[in-house]
Amino acid sequence: MRVRLLARVAGVVMVAAVAAIPAGGYIHFPPTTLPKMCEQSRAIRMLTVKKHNREKGVIVFEATETLKGKTPDGTLFKHVVGKEDKGTKPILDWVADGKQAVMFTIETGPTGIACGYVFIDKYCYSVDRNGTGEFWLVFRGDPEMAATFYGTVETLRQVTKDLLAGKDVKVPVDESVKPLSTKDRERQVPAINEILVPNRKK
Repeated sequence: MRVRLLARVAGVVMVAAVAAIPAGGYIHFPPTTLPKMCEQSRAIRMLTVKKHNREKGVIVFEATETLKGKTPDGTLFKHVVGKEDKGTKPILDWVADGKQAVMFTIETGPTGIACGYVFIDKYCYSVDRNGTGEFWLVFRGDPEMAATFYGTVETLRQVTKDLLAGKDVKVPVDESVKPLSTKDRERQVPAINEILVPNRKK
């Protein structure tokens, strides 16, 4: 009986570890190319701004198209941007009702670990879903993701659809921007974890 119980516990721990590792790697060390991002992401969605409050730093999106994965009907994506700073200013300057974005995510369930990258016109930022699934915290601006894709949301939508269909596509990037090195990413991990760990407990 004890052996059977220990085996079950070990199995649960193993499942949790397997689920957590890809999400951690995905957000700490993002895919360096758009084809890899399309492959590794479990869900890719077109989002449309339903309402926003710049003063409070909150954007509510609705999923208007699912390019990969599934999206339950009526699901809204509340992004908590927070106060304006260097990383959030491009988002707050861009936002307006009806604007569109593309969100690439890894998700382990409706309220499990979920994180991702949101591309707006010529900018990208990272999000992490809080523990209760009520909102997605914007915790980092990612201007270096211009080395993965750089352009308009509509262009990204079409390029992503073509890549998912197996087509050979030339992805527009900003060649003057270089992705962060592995060492630079590793240096950021502790600071990022200080944000992600408490966010996932809420």
